[in-house]
Parts: sequence; structure tokens; C-alpha cells
Amino acid sequence: MPQFLKQEIYERIFQAGVEVFYEKDFRSATMQEIAQKACIPVSLIYSYFKNKEELFDKIASSLSVNFDAISAAEEEITGLPSEKYQSVAEEYVLNLLEHHQILVIRMDKSYGTKFADSKDQMIHSLERHIKRALEKRSCNSYHDMLIHILASNFTESILEVARHYENREFAHTMLHLVTKCYYEGVNSL
Repeated sequence: MPQFLKQEIYERIFQAGVEVFYEKDFRSATMQEIAQKACIPVSLIYSYFKNKEELFDKIASSLSVNFDAISAAEEEITGLPSEKYQSVAEEYVLNLLEHHQILVIRMDKSYGTKFADSKDQMIHSLERHIKRALEKRSCNSYHDMLIHILASNFTESILEVARHYENREFAHTMLHLVTKCYYEGVNSL
């Protein structure tokens, strides 16, 4: 007779995994630490997850990160880049930040997993978006390094807000200030 798996135990393991992977990373976290955090025997985890990689995969994939879709939606509307960001991307980023631990796990703590290049994928997505926007709006040609720096800085800004997340209001304030600097320059402050 198959063992009945309880949702409450699954959720305890999942949340304990989030906390341990967030504190450490995929490589240094152990199933024993996750079991201790979940207050269950380590052997019980294996009734729910085949191994640490499967648990990490469930956690990291529980958050959809798709900047290509947001970029495409921004590119469909007219207006200044800052206005487009506010109407399309801001709410998306704030929603990602509500899951800040999983975002940080996926972007910073996934070395050794299939998510190890998540941060680079996000940067490359933003590079493509910035390049298309510049080609559309400017007569000047810019070196790819500038585009990479802008995309990297914006990605890192989002991740810094995630790493130091306090609440949605804090995240909104920080994103507002970061994007104000990003779109209008430091003199705008």
C-alpha cells in the first residue's frame, strides 16, 4: 500500500529547504540541516524528494522569472522608458521580490544546479531589451559593453533589494529610487 504523503509535511520540508538554501547555498546545505529545520527525521525527506537536487529544483522552479516576456510587453507600448517600466515591469518585479528568498536562492545560491546561470540569463535578457530600445530611440551606436554594464547594474540592483528585503513598501521605495537614478541619472535625487 503506498504511503500517504501529507501536504503539511511537504510544506514544512519545502520551507525548511528555502531557509537552509537561503542561509547557505545548494552545495553547502545538507539534508540533515533541512530535516532539523523542519523538525522531522532526515529519512522522511526522501519520501517526498529523491535527493537534495530535486528539493532544490522544486524550490527554484516555484518562482517563474521571465524578463523576456516583460521586455516584450514593454516594447509593445509607447512612452518614455521609465513610463513603460512603471506600467509593465514594476509590478512584476515587486511580485518577484515578495518571494525574495527564492529569487536569491535561484540567482545567487544555485551553483552546481541547472539554475546556475539564472543570473546570467536575466542579464542577457535585459541586454537584448536595452539594445532593442536604444536602436529604436537613438541614432547613436553604443558599445556592447555599455549595454552589458547597464543590464548588470539593473539586475544587481534588483538582487540587492531582494537580499535586503524588509517588506513590499521597502522594496517599492528602493525600486523607485533605483529606477529614478537608472532612467534620470543620479542628479535626479
